Parts: sequence; C-alpha cells; structure tokens
Amino acid sequence: MNDDATAFADILHALPLYAPVDERRRGRVSSTTVDPGATLPTKVVVDFGSTPEGPDSGPDLEIATRAWEAGTAPGERELRGFCAERDLMERRMRDPLSAQAIGPPPDAAWSQARITLDADPYTFTVLTTAHTWVAATVLPGPFLLRIFTPAPGPHPTHLRRITSATQLEPLRGRG
Repeated sequence: MNDDATAFADILHALPLYAPVDERRRGRVSSTTVDPGATLPTKVVVDFGSTPEGPDSGPDLEIATRAWEAGTAPGERELRGFCAERDLMERRMRDPLSAQAIGPPPDAAWSQARITLDADPYTFTVLTTAHTWVAATVLPGPFLLRIFTPAPGPHPTHLRRITSATQLEPLRGRG
C-alpha cells in the first residue's frame, strides 16, 4: 500500500464518509478542512456527479462529514446551522442577487426525514427551499453528517459507509 492509500485509510478510519447505496458513480473528495497543526481533516465533502471534469450522469449530490469537538453535544440548532450553511453557499454561488444573504430564503421550510445509514435509521433535520434540499443528523463520535442536492432531489434514502479508497475517484491536487 502506498503512502497516499495509507493516509486515506487513516481518514476513512477517523471520519465516517458515506455514499448512497444505489450510487454507481464513485464519489470524489471535493473539499477537506484541516485544523492548523492537525494531520487528519475535521471535515470531508464527497461529491457524486458534480465534477467539472468529464460527464455528469446525474444530479449533484454532496455528502459532508464534520467532526464535532465543541464542549457540548450538537443539537437541533447546530443541525439547522449546518443545513443553512450549505444552502447559503449554494445561493451565493448560483444567484447574484443572493450575494448579500445572511440566512435562509423566505420560502425555506424545515422538516424531518428518516434516512438509513448502513442498517440503522436516523432522523435528519431537513431544510427545503426552491433551490436546495439539505439534511443533517448527528452520528456517534460525535459527527455531523450533511446531505445536499438541488431541489427537489431526488435525495438518497439509504447510505452506506465508504470503507475503501477504491470506492472514490483518485485524489487530484490543485495548484
């Protein structure tokens, strides 16, 4: 095993990354967050179908995992914040009129959804707008897990844990 594969195996061990059960495409690590001085990321984002390189054979789907290291356990407020953060990023990227937005749009609606992770059902907090569907839950660790897709979806109902670097596109540097 080469150093890159070993390092990625460490990431897969430290952070639970997920893919839709029925997804045929390999995911692509599109973003990571690493704290200063740390060796492993605290957040990893895996995209399916939104790569700017090559054909896109389906809807954009993004699944992000973030380690939670605050002194208190994450609750509904933190889940809503994690959802709203992604909706805001999408609106600012796609809509010039939303460049100054600081919160969810007027059409935002909050709800809950049951999504299965491996064999276990989880309740997700869901933010739905005219342009986005974003859901988040708390995993043991604790970790925050977020799913994003352009509205109206489809959004996944069953996720499986990614257990090998071979289930993802090769990592590519940018520079």
